[in-house]
Amino acid sequence: MRPGHTVENTRRVQVRDFLYKALDWLRCENRLMARNFDRREFLTMSAGLFFAVHGEGWRRAAGDLEPAANGAGRMPLIRELHLKTHKLADQHRFYSEKIGFKVVAETPNSVTFRAGATLLRFEQVADGSQPWYHFAFNIPQNMILAARKWQLERTTLLPIPEHLRDPRFPDDVVNYSHWNAHSIFFYDPAGNVVEYIARHDLKNDESGAFTSAKILCASEIGLIVDDVVRTAHRLEQFSGCRQYRGGSEDFTAVGDEFGLLLVMKRGRILNFQPQSQERAAKVFPTVACIADIASMGKSARAGRASSPSEGKFSFADYPYEVKLGS
Repeated sequence: MRPGHTVENTRRVQVRDFLYKALDWLRCENRLMARNFDRREFLTMSAGLFFAVHGEGWRRAAGDLEPAANGAGRMPLIRELHLKTHKLADQHRFYSEKIGFKVVAETPNSVTFRAGATLLRFEQVADGSQPWYHFAFNIPQNMILAARKWQLERTTLLPIPEHLRDPRFPDDVVNYSHWNAHSIFFYDPAGNVVEYIARHDLKNDESGAFTSAKILCASEIGLIVDDVVRTAHRLEQFSGCRQYRGGSEDFTAVGDEFGLLLVMKRGRILNFQPQSQERAAKVFPTVACIADIASMGKSARAGRASSPSEGKFSFADYPYEVKLGS
């Protein structure tokens, strides 16, 4: 601790700095909101987010955003997702009533939910298409069975092939042993392949019953392309993130346990049913606002591939945008 700084003063400084970062996050690349946040609402939301994300890790020195030992101390990579839907009303009911996400903004053609530390926005399509995506939410690493029980009260779960199962868990839980993680999958009303993933390397245990309040953030979004290797390399250069635990010509993840951009080959089966083409990966408009990890702590910087570019990454042949926020 620096001379003349008490523990209490240090904590006040860190809370103040976090609030400024939260404000930058809300502004994320001039994001258009249906309404403005007043000062009281902003302070309440930011303070709640601070304690939810940092937990015990907030007691470290001011200005250092290195994660706490339990893995819960860093802000997620994916700050916002903007996705299209042909079933806006159904999505509104499902995520607000069944899942329990808070609606933070809505217009006649869109709705935005707070999903942990991520804003999830659905926009109604007007071209007759039926877009669907794969995205995932991080949950506490010790809660996959509690999340399974909770979700089964709301939806069915996708069946999982035998080679991806773990004999210690029910047959509808995926064992991602190479990622040290377990997942469950389900469909939402628009046909999105939604995942809850417990990443055991994060050591972010929580107690109590599982509810939507235990959903930490959106931690994956699929980006469907024809040249996976080239696209993943360009995303690494833009974001400053590294390739995550291997990759191939069909699938490469860019990021880390706090958030991954999944670069996937067009046509890849995403519902574990290779005999069906119902959920063969397709291209639909996608916007992801991600963190600028250059402004984050030491452990985040250690995972950087290079210095991130400024602004916005647009894909020449695809309707995708990845925006760099703070």
